[in-house]
Amino acid sequence: MKVLVLTADANTLIYHRGDLIRDFAANGCEVVTSAAEDYPHVQKFVREIGARHVPIRMVRSRVNLAKDWITWLDMFRLFQREVPDALFAYTIKSVVYGCVVARLAKVPKVYALLPGLGFTFVKPETLKQSLVQWISKALHRFALKRADVIFMQNKDDVQLFTEMKMLPPGVPVHVTAGSGVNTDEYPHVPMEGDAGIAEGRIRFVLVSRLLISKGVRVFAEAARKIKAKYPKAEFHLVGPFDPNPNRVEESEVEQWVKEGTLVHHGMVRDIPALLKTMHVFCLPTWYREGVPHATLEALSTGRGIITTESVGAKECVALTPGAKTLPSGAKQGVNGFLCPTKDVDAVAEAMQYFIDHPDQVAVMGRASRKLAEEVFDVRIVDEIILRAMNLIPATAAETSHATPCPEMASA
Repeated sequence: MKVLVLTADANTLIYHRGDLIRDFAANGCEVVTSAAEDYPHVQKFVREIGARHVPIRMVRSRVNLAKDWITWLDMFRLFQREVPDALFAYTIKSVVYGCVVARLAKVPKVYALLPGLGFTFVKPETLKQSLVQWISKALHRFALKRADVIFMQNKDDVQLFTEMKMLPPGVPVHVTAGSGVNTDEYPHVPMEGDAGIAEGRIRFVLVSRLLISKGVRVFAEAARKIKAKYPKAEFHLVGPFDPNPNRVEESEVEQWVKEGTLVHHGMVRDIPALLKTMHVFCLPTWYREGVPHATLEALSTGRGIITTESVGAKECVALTPGAKTLPSGAKQGVNGFLCPTKDVDAVAEAMQYFIDHPDQVAVMGRASRKLAEEVFDVRIVDEIILRAMNLIPATAAETSHATPCPEMASA
């Protein structure tokens, strides 16, 4: 089988789908990847697997029907030239355009993965956001009718799409636990005996694109509150600036750095090495995540988690029956805290808990690693995809993943 893997962001071919691409090749597939960029490090990675990378013209940060004809044309030419047996498309733009163009180009099998519904499926606050959301829904509904199999990353997204009647009848829908994480590449780094924790220099880190809806401002404001009471605590912001309209401006980050609230590391390629130096991972998102990959990396490394009750994000903290709730409303799980969205006080109180209970940093870190191994290991996730694509034999248990909601048949 010749598989063409299509995405908007070339970096995700390495950091989010590298293991899956390796698995495609290991199971006898000829693999071609395509994305909006032609980065040398992506080309190198793809070549080492024995695949090829072909860039196309695509603006990945927005949908513009008047200008995106160039993307449609490039996709059509790519499909006709490569003649793949199957398209595996992920990220919103690759799915909504790729599924339709692949059918026009007579690609035999089309597999669509929605890694998260993103900012456009958050409750709109302006007329413009409402219009964008309406267009996005229409595009998804039209495109998904062209898919043979659909993958989604959490049951909440499946439920939403079912209620909105966006899932075509008769098309199998499989739920994966996010993109999964390679627990070997992100090894557990225990924190017992850590000198920084003993000295009260607990380091909190957020790894993300710098978007408002990822909770970057909430993180900074909570950091400012904690810094005033616990000056030894450290706060680290990791990630690139983004062209998205929902972006955090460079001037804001410069101000946070100037006042000593946090350290901004920019884009970091060696995330495992960085996470080894941190103690607690914080992502106060309300962006409609699939399951945030950076949080999965932190789980695998064995870091306590502070995140929110938002879709996708909440999967990363294990709550037990009768879980303790802090005065601010943050819920305490076995490996961290779930905070209400957009709540600076709740995030700050969760941060303070780790500072006041330093022994829990290591305890919750071990619980995070256990969750990564038992639920989010990339081998578990990729097996679901490979079986659905008939690249490895299906099992009765696996087939049941294709009908996660009883309402789906009538969607």
